[in-house]
Formats: sequence, structure tokens, C-alpha cells
Amino acid sequence: MPRTFFIGDVHGCVEELAALLEKFSPNSSDEIYQTGDLINKGPDSPATVKFVLKHKIKCVFGNHEAKLLHILKKANSELTPKEIRFLESVKEPEWIASEVSKFPLWLDTGRELLLHAGLEPGQEKLEDMNVRNILAIRMWNGLPWYEQAKINERLIIFGHWAMNGLVDFPHAKGLDTGCVYGKVLTGYCPEENKFYQVSSKKAYTIGKGVF
Repeated sequence: MPRTFFIGDVHGCVEELAALLEKFSPNSSDEIYQTGDLINKGPDSPATVKFVLKHKIKCVFGNHEAKLLHILKKANSELTPKEIRFLESVKEPEWIASEVSKFPLWLDTGRELLLHAGLEPGQEKLEDMNVRNILAIRMWNGLPWYEQAKINERLIIFGHWAMNGLVDFPHAKGLDTGCVYGKVLTGYCPEENKFYQVSSKKAYTIGKGVF
């Protein structure tokens, strides 16, 4: 039986990504997905993008991919020190931008709905949601969005919220578990109802998971 495997935010941690995929041990009929924020902060964004292309991992667009495209639209003279550091972290920004710009905002498998941050409560259609919320939502009216929003009887799979850690609800799985901060990289297989994890090799950056 073919399986699906969803991988949380990687942020350039290509060695941990390779180790997690090896742990899952996919065969040619399995489908592999990733929650976005593939790049930045970690040790090797170019190698990470090359890895997902080689292994045909389907990624959605994250807020760090959006940030990269936004920065590259600016003249060099307009860049802030923080934006310059972002480009230095990404290492090959123009090439990476050409690849990640092809990522969709969401992917619907017919059973699972994959998107980077979450759903906008009160909206029934993804097309009616604010793109910024799809890429960056965490709380809504004082509560986590996933305690308030469901859609089309799909299992919602998302990332983005490293500080919150693993989310395991019947209708929602949050997979950003802070690999780039020295914690773990997490994947989930719905057919097995099983989480897979590998430990980070080190804390590549300091932070609380608030992007």
C-alpha cells in the first residue's frame, strides 16, 4: 500500500532531512511532502533544495520563501542589515528563488491538506483566506487557529510554529519541532498514524521559534 509522509520545517538542515527520510525508508510508490520554510537559518539551503528536487519531495510555500522573493525585489541599496544577513544565510538566493517560487500555497491529497502555517477561522474556502494568514497564522482571537478551524473533512498538516512544538490533534498535525534550534525534525505518516523524528545535530541558530 502506498504511503504518504509529511516533513516539518527544515530550514536548511539537509543532514537531518536526509536522516529522517532514511528512517522512513520510502519506496517508489510513496509520496513525500514538506510543510514549507525549507530554507534559511540552517547550514545549507542550496543543498536542501537540491535534495528535495532529487527526491521529488512536494513542498508548499512558507513565509521564509515569501520573504526571500520579497527581498529580491528590492534594490541592493534598499536592503536592511537583517535582509542582507537573510541572503547570506540562503547562500544562492537567485537560484533558490527560481525553484521555491514554483511551490504552491497548499496541496490537497484528497485526504490531507498541507499548508505552511494554518487556516483562517471563519473562512470555508482556501481561496477566500488571506495569504498572510496561510503563511503566518498562529493565534486567532486569543486561541490557536487549529482549535477553531477545520476544512472539507481533511487532516490539516502544517508547520511554522516551532515554539509550540508537536501538535497532535485528530484533525490537525503540527510538525515544526525546531530542528534548526537544536531540537528535532519531525515527519508524519497518516497511513501508519506514526510520527518519525531525528535529533538535530546542533543548534544552528538561537531563537524561540518566533519568525
